[in-house]
Amino acid sequence: MSEYEAKPEDGREISRILDASTSNGLIDLLYTRRPDAYASYQKEPGEARVFARKKDGAVVSTCAELVRDVYVGGEACKAAYICGLKKDPDYPGGAGISARIVREFQRDDIDFYFFGVLTDNPRAKEMFEKTSRLFATRHVTSLKTYIVSPRVKFKAPKSAYAFRQAREDDLPRLLAFLRNEGRKKDLFPVVRSLDAFYNLSIGDFYLLLDGGEIVACAALWNSTAYKQYIVRKYSPLLKFARLFNPLLAALGYIKLPKENVPLDFPMLSFFLTKDGREDLFYIYLNEVRKEVGKRYGLYVFALPDGHFARKTLDRRRHVGFRTMTYEIRFPWSDREYKTIDPDRMATESGLL
Repeated sequence: MSEYEAKPEDGREISRILDASTSNGLIDLLYTRRPDAYASYQKEPGEARVFARKKDGAVVSTCAELVRDVYVGGEACKAAYICGLKKDPDYPGGAGISARIVREFQRDDIDFYFFGVLTDNPRAKEMFEKTSRLFATRHVTSLKTYIVSPRVKFKAPKSAYAFRQAREDDLPRLLAFLRNEGRKKDLFPVVRSLDAFYNLSIGDFYLLLDGGEIVACAALWNSTAYKQYIVRKYSPLLKFARLFNPLLAALGYIKLPKENVPLDFPMLSFFLTKDGREDLFYIYLNEVRKEVGKRYGLYVFALPDGHFARKTLDRRRHVGFRTMTYEIRFPWSDREYKTIDPDRMATESGLL
C-alpha cells in the first residue's frame, strides 16, 4: 500500500473535507459522501482507490480513483474516474495533491482516465487545463445535469408499447439489452451483474416493450444512502421563492428543498433506447416520470453536449448545472490510451 492511500479510519476526516466545499450561484449546493467517505467510495462498482495527504497525522487533502469496466469503441476496457479532489480549507498549502499521488493514478491496465469540473468553478477549470510535466488534459465534452419534476411532460408520438417494472425473469434479456446497446456508447458501464451496483435491483428497472422485446430501459436508482446532494444555502431571491413551493410544484417546477437536509431522489440510470431512437426516448420519459411521481418530487439525469434531447430539456422547467469532462494523459507513460468519441458518450450519471 502506498503511503498516500487512505485507510478506513480516515473516512470521517475525508467526509469533513468534502463537506467544506460547495458550489457557487443562486443555490449553494453540496455534493458529499456521508457519513463515511472511505466506506462510500468502496460501494462504487469496480475498484476504488482513495488517497489522503496528511500533516501531523491529520488529513489535509484527498482524492479518489474509481476504476471500472466501460465500453469504448464497442469494446470493454478499463476507465479511471478521478474525483473528490479537495483540500481542507484551513490548510494553508496549495492544492494539496502532490506529484507522488498523481503518479499513483497511472496503471498499465487502465485505458482511459477522466474527471469533471463544474463550469461555475473557473479556478479549478484554469488549474486543470494547464499542461504540466505530471499530466496533460483535454476537454472532451460537457454534461448537463437536469433536476426535473415528474410533473414535466414531454411531447411523444402515440405508441402501443407496453411499459412496466422489470421482474426477476426479465434479468437475462435486460442484461443482454444493456450489453448490446451499451457497447454502442462510449463510457457506458459494462453491466455483467446488477450485484456489482450498490442498492440496485431488478425491481429498480422499468422496461418499454415491443411484444416481448425490450426497446428501452432505465433504473430509478437511489444512491442517497452513501452519497448526497444538500442545499446549504439559497440566495435571498430563492429563499423568497421557496415560500411559494405549492405554486411552483403546480407549475411544473421542483419544490425547493429545505436547507441542510439531504435530497431524497432517484437518478434515471442506465437509460438506453434501441439504436438510440429519439421517439423511444420521449415515450419512455413520459412513462417513467409517472413512476417517479408515486414516491418522489424530483428525479435527476445527465445528457452530454450534442444529445438530441438537450434543446427540448432546456425548454422545460428544471434546475440544472453543467460539468466539463476532461481526459487525462500521463506524459511519462508509453501506454496507448483509448480515444473517446464525444458523439457516442453516455457517461452514467449515477456513477459520478
